Amino acid sequence: MRLLWLSNETPDVGGQGGQRRQYFQIREFVRAGIAVDVVTLAGPQSDESLRGFASVERIVRSRRRKPIRTIRGMAALRRRLRSGSYDAVVVAHTESWPLIRRRALGGHLDVPVLVDLHNVWSAWADARGDDDAARRWRDREAEILRVADAVSVCSPLERERLGGSGTAERIVAPHGIDPDEWPEVPRDDTGAMAVGAFGNWDWFPNRSGIDWFVDEVWPEVRGRVPGAEFVVAGGGLPDAVAGLDGVRYLGRIADLGELRRQVDVMVTPVREGVGAPVKFAEALATGRAVLATTDAAGAQHPAGTVISDDPAEWADALTGLLRDPGLARSRGRAVRSEALEHLTWRRTTAPLIDWVAQRADEEP
Repeated sequence: MRLLWLSNETPDVGGQGGQRRQYFQIREFVRAGIAVDVVTLAGPQSDESLRGFASVERIVRSRRRKPIRTIRGMAALRRRLRSGSYDAVVVAHTESWPLIRRRALGGHLDVPVLVDLHNVWSAWADARGDDDAARRWRDREAEILRVADAVSVCSPLERERLGGSGTAERIVAPHGIDPDEWPEVPRDDTGAMAVGAFGNWDWFPNRSGIDWFVDEVWPEVRGRVPGAEFVVAGGGLPDAVAGLDGVRYLGRIADLGELRRQVDVMVTPVREGVGAPVKFAEALATGRAVLATTDAAGAQHPAGTVISDDPAEWADALTGLLRDPGLARSRGRAVRSEALEHLTWRRTTAPLIDWVAQRADEEP
């Protein structure tokens, strides 16, 4: 069985959330015995990690950019799609849809197509009050739901946001974790009780979430637990947040074990949830108690987590955990066990593998 994977970004274990999601999903397809050919855009993103188990070709959008290996334009991609070599096609991300839009490729494709939407961008644009962007995203999502055979999203909440239009099958494929990346890390008992967070703080949903946390939650917690610290890792944290009383900023760190050793609770306070469940799954794997907003958790509620959008509930929960280290440790063990059992990439990619295998069996 052979699968064609199309993406506007290059899957990479060392990349951002969407790149890592694709890297691990492709790895699981290969482990399931399905060969994968990846076609992605030429550019600075690295494909070195992906070449360890998949073939990779790069599309040139501009003649000024000359990658090492190329498929030259849509004509060559069209020939690939019609070659009869593939049992199915996966299009990663809504933004990649123009690579396979059927009218651009000259008509019907005799191969099942699954589009991993990841997130429902129209809902996010609506939440930000950007009507023009919401309309453009909604039009593209409607076309995909009408033309593709199936779509997948990262959470039940995103599936609800899709609505009921179109004929495409809806699949939930949550973000996963690689247990090898998350060994158990003991707490350094010499430090103060602390709350941790990690992420790319230049990304708007993360930025707005941490602003909400330090404005509406953290002052109340510090008033009740004066010695508590908020320890933050990742690039792009504004100086106004990094300089707040009780906040300690680590910046970019090579190993999240450095953060994990210093904290008792992990928070994912994302208020507008595009991309958020990546960090939620990873927070569960840290072995620390976890608090998250509804958007951050993507409508998931694993045992032992606190999921709420109410700053008063957050303050109460954090106060209780910081005052009771034993409770924080037991909650951390519970959520880590949940993640290692139910959120490995093998488990979360299984619905996509099953769909591809089933459709391949149905093809004449």
